[in-house]
Amino acid sequence: MQKIGSWDIYVGTKEEYPIAERKGMKIVCALNRARGYVSHQSIVGWSGRGCDKNNPYYLFKQTDSAIYLNMIDGDDPVYVSDNMINPALEFIKLALENQDQVFIYCSLGESRSPSIALMYLLENGLLAPENAIAEFKSRYYSNYSPKSGNLEYIKNRWL
Repeated sequence: MQKIGSWDIYVGTKEEYPIAERKGMKIVCALNRARGYVSHQSIVGWSGRGCDKNNPYYLFKQTDSAIYLNMIDGDDPVYVSDNMINPALEFIKLALENQDQVFIYCSLGESRSPSIALMYLLENGLLAPENAIAEFKSRYYSNYSPKSGNLEYIKNRWL
């Protein structure tokens, strides 16, 4: 679990979820499915290769303490949408305004979860778009290795 700058935002892996939960952190789960771990699939209750698009929680399910995203870590930005990301960014913003710590996690903590942290910084003017990705990686999260779908979404929306 790594803290991002001076903000109460932490990025990590699925294995660190229980630690964050015990600490009472607000949770952003950017993990669509992972056997044996808390994911969108385990919270929404779908089975098979993907969630039914008619499910009311297809993109995300939010509770008071967490938001679970059906975020696929792929090479196509079609797997990341404003309809999923905007609620996640708003969830983070409200949690921080309430002085809560926020833990964002995915499977390996390399692509989806740090991408959401970067998106939050960009959306709230905490990181300038110029050289944002290189600056995020050098100053805040050296393990950042986004899949091209996340990277293209970020570039199309903010850069």
